[in-house]
Amino acid sequence: MESITSNRQLDMEALKEPRGFLRCLQWFFAMLAFATCCDFSTKLAFDIVCKDSSQATTMVTTDITYPFSIDHNPPFKFGDSPPCGIKFGPKVKDQDITFPGDFSSDAQFFVFTGVITWLYCFASIAVYVFYSSNYSDEQKNYPKVDFVITALLAFFWLAGSSAWANGLNGIKQVSDPDNWIFTSQYETAAACFKTTNDTYVYTKIGECHTTSRGHFGGANVSVLFGFLNFFLWASNLWFLYKETGWYKAKQDQANLGNVETDPY
Repeated sequence: MESITSNRQLDMEALKEPRGFLRCLQWFFAMLAFATCCDFSTKLAFDIVCKDSSQATTMVTTDITYPFSIDHNPPFKFGDSPPCGIKFGPKVKDQDITFPGDFSSDAQFFVFTGVITWLYCFASIAVYVFYSSNYSDEQKNYPKVDFVITALLAFFWLAGSSAWANGLNGIKQVSDPDNWIFTSQYETAAACFKTTNDTYVYTKIGECHTTSRGHFGGANVSVLFGFLNFFLWASNLWFLYKETGWYKAKQDQANLGNVETDPY
């Protein structure tokens, strides 16, 4: 411990090198990636319109927010007054409107990747700036650890971004009620179920009409930030590899071979 603290000195030059500059960019874009994912929200909505225009239209809506466990959202309850005065059949499991889809694992893995890389950037920048002598010593232990962790986090960014992109595609499907409200006869949105003839089972229903399919600008940006982070972490591997003892040993072998083959 004493040797580590004795080697501590401020060296901002490391941040001007590719590994330090890229690490600062990684810190910034990791924060943007998980922040835009967590901050994203939208909603889906549809109306149940009665054939009898004198009856009130039922407006169904629910919010879609992080961690995007949409099937855990509170159901839309009709209470004692089903829409348009319809009477549900005995096989209907749930007369209220429930919402399908759980995409929390994809989103949480993406955010987890962003948070741990953001924290690692703090730690590695501290090593670059305050312990630069330990980073550049003859043993080259710090650069090897940094290289291995960076390679692992680059893989995490690729996996996390791909997972979140897939989860976001599922959210987009669910946020369009037309994709699911007409297909479940006994649950989810039984009031809007349609037969193969494209007619409503409950004839008092005039139309189930989508009014909001959500907006996904912020979520799309978070996916782009995720893949940008993968590019930054993967591209930094070359600069970190050049700092390791592996690269130095390879260069020494190459130089030794040149000396042995030189006739002069």
